[in-house]
Amino acid sequence: MAPFMVSATDERVLWNETFYAETFDFRGGIQFRRFDECTFIRCTLLLDDGTEQIAFTQCTFKDCNIDHLDSDVARGIASVGNTFDKSLAEKRKEFDDHLAAILRRRGE
Repeated sequence: MAPFMVSATDERVLWNETFYAETFDFRGGIQFRRFDECTFIRCTLLLDDGTEQIAFTQCTFKDCNIDHLDSDVARGIASVGNTFDKSLAEKRKEFDDHLAAILRRRGE
């Protein structure tokens, strides 16, 4: 899929949208973007020290390349009430480890 392109003059508030396997390149500039109650599934979010004016509130990130987003008042970055689900690979490993532990206990 093509990266989510952002121009400097484009202001946007996105609410309750689902994005699947998209790349969001927010590096190196002012974004004027707000994502409220959106769901990101298997997405890649690219942010750097130059990223400014972007907000994520009550969003869910499932199997994405990030496991947290910190707010930064000076840069205008807001991150409030977001949920970061573990990747499917991590969930499978935890399940396998838990199952192996139960089977070991049964064998004792």
